[in-house]
Amino acid sequence: MGSGGGTSVEAVFFGTTTVWLSDGASGILIDGFLSRPSLLRVAFGRVAPDLGRITGALARAGVTRLDALFVAHSHYDHVMDAPEIVKHLGGRLFGSESTLNVGRGAGLAEESMTRIADGGEHTVGAFTVRVLAAVHSPGNRFRGTIDEPLVPPVRASSYRDGGCFSFFITHPGGSLLIHPSANFVPGKFDGLDVDVLYLATGALGVQPRRFQDDYWRHVVEATRPGLIVPIHWDNFFVSLDRRLRPLPPVFDRFAATKAFLDRRSEEARIPVRFPEPFEVTRPFAR
Repeated sequence: MGSGGGTSVEAVFFGTTTVWLSDGASGILIDGFLSRPSLLRVAFGRVAPDLGRITGALARAGVTRLDALFVAHSHYDHVMDAPEIVKHLGGRLFGSESTLNVGRGAGLAEESMTRIADGGEHTVGAFTVRVLAAVHSPGNRFRGTIDEPLVPPVRASSYRDGGCFSFFITHPGGSLLIHPSANFVPGKFDGLDVDVLYLATGALGVQPRRFQDDYWRHVVEATRPGLIVPIHWDNFFVSLDRRLRPLPPVFDRFAATKAFLDRRSEEARIPVRFPEPFEVTRPFAR
């Protein structure tokens, strides 16, 4: 992927919080959740990476090699597939100690994994990834840490969050903030100069108006992006072979989220763009 030189960054969205970035020389994946098991399996069965779905999705997007995979937190819909993607494409797994225990359970070598922490900076070719501590969206059902190697198939609840992160990614072409959970640490993003904000909106529609306004203030107003790309809004119990659709009403009220985004983005004059899965975009092109 990518052909336009050092400042020509391309991005692909794969649903949930999975975002691929490449400048043609280096490739970064955030999370990498491609298996997307059904709600029935998640609720009542055991989950494990689906290698066919993983390799099929990567091939469809034209992703053939990887330098770094950063995991936002270690719930199954963020971390489960990450070690298998690294084994398939190469590169290094970056995440919390809980994420590294998922890597160990999948047989990744210690030298291909790096533990991350708040404030850490990691160089990947022309990209710099700054790690920022975050908090999970309200209603975190699987709190805690993964304290030993996790070997799937396991219950989805075995994937404890292990601590949450956002990623501020800079490149000669521009800057992105990938914010994978719809919650905020007051003042955390003050002073960041962000061109494109990948903004988690999952469960935002069922939150009180005050929370929604605080979220906008501490994430969007703090970073003043030129573009908002919503993430983690889609029904991740449905395969990527099918069209993306919002989470069911039992989990979120997408219409309320959309109305909120429309209103606030119009007031702030910041465009909002929902990308299609597998669509190649140039986030810094205007």
